Amino acid sequence: MKRLVAILSVILLVSLPAMAGAQTVSDVVSDLDDGVYVADGLSVDEGAIHDAVNRARNAGIGLSVVLLDENPGSGATAFADSVLSQLGTGTVLVLSASNEGMSSSEIDQSAIEAALDTGFAAGGGDVGYVDAVVDSITGSGGSFGFIVLLVIVGGLVLLVWWAIRRSDKASKKRRGDLVGEARDEIKAQLDAMANTILEISDLVSASSSGEDNEYLEKAGATYSTALESYEEANDLRALEDLSDRLDEARWQLDAAAAISEGWPAPDKPEKNERPVCFFDPTHRDATEMADIETSSGKRTIRVCRADAERLRRGSQPEPRMIKVGGRRVPAPMAPRSHGGGGMDWLETFSMMAGGVGQAASYDWGGSRRAGRGTGRSSGGGASPRSKGGRARAGRSRRRRR
Repeated sequence: MKRLVAILSVILLVSLPAMAGAQTVSDVVSDLDDGVYVADGLSVDEGAIHDAVNRARNAGIGLSVVLLDENPGSGATAFADSVLSQLGTGTVLVLSASNEGMSSSEIDQSAIEAALDTGFAAGGGDVGYVDAVVDSITGSGGSFGFIVLLVIVGGLVLLVWWAIRRSDKASKKRRGDLVGEARDEIKAQLDAMANTILEISDLVSASSSGEDNEYLEKAGATYSTALESYEEANDLRALEDLSDRLDEARWQLDAAAAISEGWPAPDKPEKNERPVCFFDPTHRDATEMADIETSSGKRTIRVCRADAERLRRGSQPEPRMIKVGGRRVPAPMAPRSHGGGGMDWLETFSMMAGGVGQAASYDWGGSRRAGRGTGRSSGGGASPRSKGGRARAGRSRRRRR
């Protein structure tokens, strides 16, 4: 028995860092510090990374660098693309444990792939990789570039200061725009919930059950707390917490409505399960289960009764569209801070309600941007130029940092 406990303890200690290190795209964007994000626990010279990013920005390239301790589930390239979608414009380089990816609205596909090749061949860990990438995309590097820099440094001091200040202002504006979009959507969902509470209050008042009234009172209290918190929610993390409160109130309202109409109350959702309609979190009666089939496997989600019936008839329910980074994306793919499902990896999938009817097929791959090529997976392969001015590429790193 002691030996079994010891083995289990070792497994737990090995697993904990992996479980704790995962970061979402929204986390990374909200914590980008002057264009640099370094995952907790990584040992890296952040000052040198900041210097390289500033060097790129002074050359007119809005570079952001993201250093992750683990490989994101969607791959470094897709992760870079998602970060760039939230930033709106610029160039994003992502280095993870054994992946590298880059996405840009400023430089073309051949320049990105050349930069990744240069970075891969460089020594010096992450700092050496980032320095080499910056040299490649700015056309600098070598002794000649260093001599030129020394000659003109005096005249560029004021220009560099202005460029950094302008870059900081642009970065703050992008973050401010994201927060503004998120607040607008959360407020719209709060207003929709107020109307839902009034509708369900009429159902409960006509019911002889007391249990539905208990759920309605709890929903009202949760809604009131969320409404008060909204006034002080001025960053993406606070808005994501507020979105979680709204989900709790939605489950309580669905339970009240179900009992008043003679249905059993829906089970309380698990910790990581959203008790809302997959297509639109403002829909009532999200009590039906549906399966979505993606390239990475099957997942069970909830849909409202009306959308479940549409799926069974073979039609495609339309998702709520949420503005993120100046683009409108389906609610399931929008960040949690914007009241969405946070499934930014979801693009092509099929869906069936309760195993009944014909599966409806969806392709939301073009929803987040004007157009995009198929790209190259983190394992390599061809990567054509994207249609909407977006270039992206990635590969596996055969060495760990």
